[in-house]
Amino acid sequence: MKPAAIKKFDFLYIGSMVVSVLGAVLSFDDLVAISDDQLATEGLPAMGSGVLLIGLAFTIVITLALWFLVSKLRIEFVKYILALFAAYSIFSVAMGSSAEVPMTNLLIGWVSTIMSVAAVYFLFTPEAKAWFAEKRGSGD
Repeated sequence: MKPAAIKKFDFLYIGSMVVSVLGAVLSFDDLVAISDDQLATEGLPAMGSGVLLIGLAFTIVITLALWFLVSKLRIEFVKYILALFAAYSIFSVAMGSSAEVPMTNLLIGWVSTIMSVAAVYFLFTPEAKAWFAEKRGSGD
């Protein structure tokens, strides 16, 4: 049976992904326009919606794979990878705060980041450490 810390991780981490996907859906047209503008400056044809959908699918697959490795397979070192991603997310959203980003996108980015940081926090609690140790067969 999963301890409360891992259940909270599950809820917050998957919730963070859902918030991010919701943010991408709400601002899809703006993101396509930005992507097409960037491709045009490189002399490439506009393919923003395809690029965004592939990127979004890739992000969802990676997010779910990392969640599965931690929550189902109890692979402890993955929590450090998640911590690095959470730190990068803080940096990215902070840099976006200084740019001209719509307030809705900024708010969604911060909510998602706070949720993922909170989720990662629960992986480093003593309760979670004991749960990971059970998988290895030690009582430490």
